[in-house]
Amino acid sequence: MSTRRQFLKTLSLSGFALAHPSYVFAAESSPFSGRLVITLQAVGGWDVTYFCDPKENRQGSDVITNWSKSDQTRTAGNLIFAPVARNRAFFEKHYAKTLVLNGIDAQTNAHGIGESANWSGRTAAGYPTLTALYSAVHAPQLPMSYISFGGFNKTANLLRPAVMPYSTSELSTLLRPNTTQGGLLLDSKIWDLIRQMHASDAQSMLEDEALIAGSRRARTAYLESLSKNAALADFAATLPTSQQEAQIGGGNRLIIQVHFALLAFKAGVSATADLIEGGLDTHADNDARQVTSLGKVTDALDYLWQFAEELGLANRLTVIVGSDFSRTPFYNSGAGKDHWPIGSYLVMQKNAAFTNRTIGKTDEEQNALFLNPTTLQSSSLSGIKLLPAHVQKALRKHLGLETAVVTQAFPFVNTETIGFFPR
Repeated sequence: MSTRRQFLKTLSLSGFALAHPSYVFAAESSPFSGRLVITLQAVGGWDVTYFCDPKENRQGSDVITNWSKSDQTRTAGNLIFAPVARNRAFFEKHYAKTLVLNGIDAQTNAHGIGESANWSGRTAAGYPTLTALYSAVHAPQLPMSYISFGGFNKTANLLRPAVMPYSTSELSTLLRPNTTQGGLLLDSKIWDLIRQMHASDAQSMLEDEALIAGSRRARTAYLESLSKNAALADFAATLPTSQQEAQIGGGNRLIIQVHFALLAFKAGVSATADLIEGGLDTHADNDARQVTSLGKVTDALDYLWQFAEELGLANRLTVIVGSDFSRTPFYNSGAGKDHWPIGSYLVMQKNAAFTNRTIGKTDEEQNALFLNPTTLQSSSLSGIKLLPAHVQKALRKHLGLETAVVTQAFPFVNTETIGFFPR
């Protein structure tokens, strides 16, 4: 029996898609060959003074960074960074594919609003993430078009996110329940009979005139996927076991997320993915906890680009890294830092005209400067306040979403168009 046939039988028997609507699979279509988009959400509020917007202490002012008591800001290409964690290795290796956007005002100190602002472009609810919008416009037909490992993943009902379990190896078990390390649980003929009964029951549901439209669409897509989507078979066969996950990640769960997302891209079943790293809401013990989490972020980004090269995907990737907001430019009584609205983004892309530069600035105490939207020069006197909406609007244009019919339902009103991404 071919791998494809066995996979399809396994999927049809599992009942997984019907029980878990996040995994309703679409019908097979032409392989997706467009750009692939990843967001990495540093959940909780990263301290950009320990990363891409480094600050050194000033005489007569409160301590803003402990690292600058004995060290100084470093550079890689045209970028600057704080000499902590594994920042130096990361920036020196990847500066040529990195754009840093500093001085982004989330206009909030609340986590939920900050997440909404930075990942949908609007502080109010109702807008989809950039990744959900991209998948809805460019790849709605893919089986798992929009992958989410958590964090902010609103879709505005444009499509269903494929929300991943804690261990990606669990998905392989769910997709292939008749397969074990020793072979098949049931004889293939018995498995095929069960599959036929399951499909017959699902078809009977569709013939029920009382079935609501949403359930009808979900069941139709499910039935079509059972017989038409060969890409899912290829993808399922590549998923690592739990033991392999441990070897790949080395204790860094973010690397496992990266690995899974890139395998899904390679198999042609996904176009976007949201990855998450937590532990950054550092109201106490800021320095040690930020260094630990930022190290995981840079290690995962390094793995992302290395593995993408191996898979032949690197030239198609756009990677956006950000957080809810940042941390205060001073320490509290618990050696922590509290919420601060002025933060940053990283946008990474290989062989791009817009990389190896920084746009937007903050002053010595991490207050955002104004930006001239034409010259992209920063000033303390005049210009505009740089908001997440500016970044999201520019990313929409860069990724070919700006004029799509779907996008028109989610406009950025009175938001300047800024040329962050020249071609």
